[in-house]
Amino acid sequence: MQTLTNATILTVDEQDHFYPDGRIWIENGRIAAVGPAETLPERGEVVDLGGGLVLPGLINTHTHSHSSLFRNQADDLALMDWLKKAMWPMEKFLSPERAYAATALSCLEYLRGGITTYADQFYYADTIAEAARRSGLRCFLAATVFTDPSPETADTFGAAEAFVERWKGREEETRVYPCIGPHAPYSVSGELFQKVTELSEKYDLLVHTHISETEDENAQLRTSTGLSPTQWLERLGVFERPVLAAHSIHLGDTDLDIYQKHGVHVTYNPVSNMKLASGAAPVAQLLTAGVNVALGTDGMSSNDNHSMFEEMKLAALLARVTSLDPLALRDDTVLKMATVNGARAQGRHAGVMAAGYQADLILVDLRAPNLQPCHDVKSNLIYAANASNVCMNMARGTIIYENGNFLTLDLDEILREVERYAVPKLFS
Repeated sequence: MQTLTNATILTVDEQDHFYPDGRIWIENGRIAAVGPAETLPERGEVVDLGGGLVLPGLINTHTHSHSSLFRNQADDLALMDWLKKAMWPMEKFLSPERAYAATALSCLEYLRGGITTYADQFYYADTIAEAARRSGLRCFLAATVFTDPSPETADTFGAAEAFVERWKGREEETRVYPCIGPHAPYSVSGELFQKVTELSEKYDLLVHTHISETEDENAQLRTSTGLSPTQWLERLGVFERPVLAAHSIHLGDTDLDIYQKHGVHVTYNPVSNMKLASGAAPVAQLLTAGVNVALGTDGMSSNDNHSMFEEMKLAALLARVTSLDPLALRDDTVLKMATVNGARAQGRHAGVMAAGYQADLILVDLRAPNLQPCHDVKSNLIYAANASNVCMNMARGTIIYENGNFLTLDLDEILREVERYAVPKLFS
């Protein structure tokens, strides 16, 4: 038994409990109890949290971890130019070694920034999985599938299936949850999407894909099929499986109805969407329709950092400025998008602090100058906090980052490997 004490606690549970002077009991990696200090006597090992703010770990629902090697490589490009002229040519430099180094680098950023769980989609899934396993983070990892060859293999579907077979069933041991990642309707054929759907059914996998990120890709598919990407995927039967849809910016009313009907989960990536000038997702309309919306950073080649604090702030601001409505996205909703909604998108009962839930939580230093004075904790988190304010990251009751110290990964070794394997700067 462990007692975390001297803390302000934000549970993000259904009742939105808030304890200005709270305590948490942790036993066997799970929360045994959480509440006011006066109702929970100290038991077992006592950890004084110094008056900091405890909340559920942040959940990044869309990223490409080893794109950190391409950080600040290709600015000032729209999506298709960015992909065809920059990303795909640069990705030819990838190798298992480069993929591991870059993924480990991203994991350092996740740890330091209060992320306890992330959803990844990329090549070299086995390498990504190994870096994730060592980090102690929880990773929902989708091996990316393309119709065309990838830098890893000409048979991306075969590689994805082999990855699933190697890692499925080991989730409790590795904290790596295999998924399947058909890249997008413009890069994956209908026949291949159907094979992906069958594989998802066979192994009970989450399907993680990109949908309607730009108007151009919508127009491209309408020209060839007469349908929107959402309508096309529904016709193929993809939405009979659980789907995590990245971006979902350019959706019509029929698309919204399809999302609601099939329980499609959306991962909203405001920073990436703004950097690539892709547009603003209709978040308020999605939420009104009852669609679950979570947050993601996307990869570093279209964002440049993995800050979920930045995503929360810009998610709220972008929704307000595009709707001219200050109530378009309330603080409570934004915080849920970064925690419990992310867990829901991954098919988990998590992302809250309550008895029985795994002890994946973070500690924020409320004494930081940028968080003082603290009149409203949620507002402070969304509009004033940044990743550097996180002073502890805990996974299943074990501290994996604390006060600048990475307890599962070797910072110096990873930085040496990144310097060794960094992709040459190809674009100015």
